[in-house]
Amino acid sequence: MLRKINILFLLALLYSGCGLFGLRDVETPTEPRSTFTPPTTPDIVLSNLTNAIIDKDINNYLQCIVDTATSTKKFVYTADIASQIQYPVFQNWQLVNERNYFYNLLALTGAQSTSLLFASNVITNTYSDSAVYDMEYLLRFDHQKTTVAKTLTGKLRFIMVMNSKNLWAISRWIDFKSVESDTTWSVLKANFSN
Repeated sequence: MLRKINILFLLALLYSGCGLFGLRDVETPTEPRSTFTPPTTPDIVLSNLTNAIIDKDINNYLQCIVDTATSTKKFVYTADIASQIQYPVFQNWQLVNERNYFYNLLALTGAQSTSLLFASNVITNTYSDSAVYDMEYLLRFDHQKTTVAKTLTGKLRFIMVMNSKNLWAISRWIDFKSVESDTTWSVLKANFSN
């Protein structure tokens, strides 16, 4: 008799089971979907960089830059001449400086704030294992640092290389002023590097 009661109790428990085997409601993702595309061409690197800026995604931003774990090349950044003179941080700018600048920039930028990169007059030269991209840019970042420009303009040169996984990344980044009055990307990097 006790055995029958235990079986009935177990069946009742399994039947009620709080929907143990039923369908449940769909949960919204806690992390946004990534817009990063494996950079099998140099053009995809530029697209990924633009999306990383729009999405304010530090991981995708850093994936656009060469990684010494998969390449013999090391990241080199050359600021425009005026910024090199004004900001000593550019004497030894490395990947860690690039990460710190973008991290600090994102920390002082609201999630809903505007961040855009427009490239124009793009000239490309692609070779079997490298590519050179020259372009004019307009970068807009609505950060909260009132003493730093939010709109940056200038010219840049990206030298991209293919890594051991046959994926492209920026190995050299050179910033220039288009005209003397430009406030370049280098100014933004210097002001958010600490």
